[in-house]
Amino acid sequence: MNRINIFFDLDGTLVDCKYRLYNLFQELVPQSTFSFNDYCKIKSNRIDQKKVLQKYFNYSNDEVISFKKNWLNNIEDENRLKQDKLLFSFKLSKFSDRYDLFVVTNRQYKDRTIKQLEKLGIAKYFNQILVTEQKISKLDLIKTNVIYSSKDIIVGDTGEDLITGKELNIKTVAVLTGVLKKEILMEYNPDILVKDIEEFYAS
Repeated sequence: MNRINIFFDLDGTLVDCKYRLYNLFQELVPQSTFSFNDYCKIKSNRIDQKKVLQKYFNYSNDEVISFKKNWLNNIEDENRLKQDKLLFSFKLSKFSDRYDLFVVTNRQYKDRTIKQLEKLGIAKYFNQILVTEQKISKLDLIKTNVIYSSKDIIVGDTGEDLITGKELNIKTVAVLTGVLKKEILMEYNPDILVKDIEEFYAS
């Protein structure tokens, strides 16, 4: 009998990347006086970078383009990835003993992603680590690489994760460990909303 697949988003679901995002923003926008909490509050309301830069710092379109280029060139630097921390303390074997596990992430570099997960000690729990490299959608990445069924589950902290699950006709689980606040996540009508993946395991 085939086991159920669980597709986990990475940033905001399995690892806390907020400090990595905040620290790079402050470096690229030296005039920013945002505290860490200020930055997280803005992001929690689904305000994208372009709007933040234009609203708070009067960036021109050319400056926004330059910022985005610098952001992409730096956000997955291996030394920066060391700032990330796991968002759970229990062993993923509790999941992998019962389900087939997959990471599905929009990161740019598969090799760096795998290396980070190995250093964090969790790579071994996943059947596959799927990385879009920002060349393909999460939806198409799953369709291309995994035989899935309506019994499967996707767990994530963004609207994209939940929309992907709906389009695959699988169960959607929203977690509150990412940047988006509860009210916004609920707009995507997840099947379940939980505090974190530990609460999901216990549900």
